Amino acid sequence: MFKHTTALTSSELKSAIVRDPLIVGLDTLVMDAIALMSSVRAVCDATKVDELHLDARASCILVVDNNKLLGIFTERDVVRLCAQQRPLKNLTIREVMIHPVITLHESDFTDVFFVVNLLQQYHIRHLPLLDEQDCVVGLLTNESLRQSSRTVNLLRLRLAFEVMTREVICAAPDSSILAIAQLMTAHRVSSVMIVQPGGSEDAPLKIAVGIVTERDIVQFHSLGMNLETCLAHMVMSTPIFAVKPEDSLLVVQQMMEQRLIRRLAVTGEQGELLGIVTQTSLLQALNPLELYKLAEVLEKKVVQLETEKVQLLEARTAELEQQVEARTAALKTKVEQAQLVSDIAMQIRSSLSLQTILETTVQQVRQFLGCDRAIILRFEEDGPATVVAESTTSSLSLMGRRVNDTCFHENYRENYRQRHIRVVPDIYTIEMADCHREMLIDLQIRAKILIPLLCNGELWGLLNVTETQRPREWQQSEIELLQALSVHLEIALQQATTHQQLQEQLRDRQRAEMTLQKLVTGTAAVTGDDFFPALVRHIAEALNVRYAIVTEMVGDKINTLGFWANGALAPEMSYNPTGTPCESTLKYGEFYCESQVQKSFPNRHVRNMNWVQKNGRK
Repeated sequence: MFKHTTALTSSELKSAIVRDPLIVGLDTLVMDAIALMSSVRAVCDATKVDELHLDARASCILVVDNNKLLGIFTERDVVRLCAQQRPLKNLTIREVMIHPVITLHESDFTDVFFVVNLLQQYHIRHLPLLDEQDCVVGLLTNESLRQSSRTVNLLRLRLAFEVMTREVICAAPDSSILAIAQLMTAHRVSSVMIVQPGGSEDAPLKIAVGIVTERDIVQFHSLGMNLETCLAHMVMSTPIFAVKPEDSLLVVQQMMEQRLIRRLAVTGEQGELLGIVTQTSLLQALNPLELYKLAEVLEKKVVQLETEKVQLLEARTAELEQQVEARTAALKTKVEQAQLVSDIAMQIRSSLSLQTILETTVQQVRQFLGCDRAIILRFEEDGPATVVAESTTSSLSLMGRRVNDTCFHENYRENYRQRHIRVVPDIYTIEMADCHREMLIDLQIRAKILIPLLCNGELWGLLNVTETQRPREWQQSEIELLQALSVHLEIALQQATTHQQLQEQLRDRQRAEMTLQKLVTGTAAVTGDDFFPALVRHIAEALNVRYAIVTEMVGDKINTLGFWANGALAPEMSYNPTGTPCESTLKYGEFYCESQVQKSFPNRHVRNMNWVQKNGRK
């Protein structure tokens, strides 16, 4: 006898006991015993527990004599007798029963796990319970134990593929029931799967189409069927209920309870048979050794999860650090870019030298971007562009070089007038005209950014940064920096243009003042009839012209008061102003003719004086 302790309540343990098991005497005929086992299944009961207990009662018969248990006769024994084709007529139960019988006192039934281990240790599926007088009081089976055990959490943790029997005993649909019974006996299994071939020749598969169990064979025998001529496809249970390998044992148990079955096929993605899960498989999950293994697996999973958690945290920390570093670097770059723009803007405000501004800009841009060359080109009117500022690490200098791109059509100029930017990571991967690519190669340009520079709405030139030997993926921040700098460079261009215009105006004013001063100085001491001759002489000398004349209008004639011509005073003369520049002067108050005076005024007086240019004032 066996003793052990438990953690289950008494009511939970008692619910696993099958009361009133089938009992017969030693002289009971085997045929009668089989009929008794078959008749139990005809009884209908209300609850699932009752149905399970009925199945347990029908699965075996206990042999008793004088209230003492002497043997046991199970469904497996019926299959064994059928497989041996042993005549059962007049055969008594004492001749075929299994004895001695492994038993347990009900008072010692205190631990479900102990009983499960006992069943597995002796490879049995039935354990009779005895009272203190060794009389039969009940029966424990795999099904009743599983039903009473609180295993939901355990079953949820285990998967079908972990406990399934992979070596499934199979037979063809045209196999006889006798052959199937012999297979069951030879392999000590409670069922045979009926399969048919599937898949391909290269990858054949077994497709389960039915199943024959020990209980079916008991039923067939009780009905007097000829097991040798009866074929599997005629009587097999079909369709096959199946689960997937990754389904939990809880799903398996729930399906068994819903279908009132004790076996489920385990199938793959193509419906191929991978294994079988039985009630014994579910109990195997409750084996103390299996539970210990499960605990080890769970412990390893916990350790693995902790390790993964630490690794995840470390990876996340590293990722956050990288993000912080990247953002810090980006902010630093933005600050440096803003400082560069500010420095150049400050220089533009403090300097009137455009050349100095351009040279400082290309120097700082090249150093900041770390590129090989930065240049500024200025377009000539409808002509090539000239490099007017350069900073480079190359031995080849482009300073002062006139770049004449024969592929640079007017539509390109218009694009730049519209402030289009040209970004080229690699001249060998960007579509462009061959002649333009050859020109870039000649200028040692492999990658570039071109930013247009406008002045008063017209294209003035280009800011160009380049790599000479290698391609470069230009960053958006670099492009934005050059755009910002181009705005300030255009301010410098506008500022320089305005300054140049003011300087020219100032020089013109100074020249006029000097001329006036010479006139005043030269004529200050002259009066009377000598004044006008002296005046025209000093006007000609001050303005550096060949002719200077002062006249008066007398009637319809013009009389000269002073006439300087070709370095000497000319004789006084009188003439009609019609058809001469003097007519326009009298009419408009002042008159200026830049060239071709004789052609515009074909008067003989004009021809005689050889006038080419005329500036007169009334």
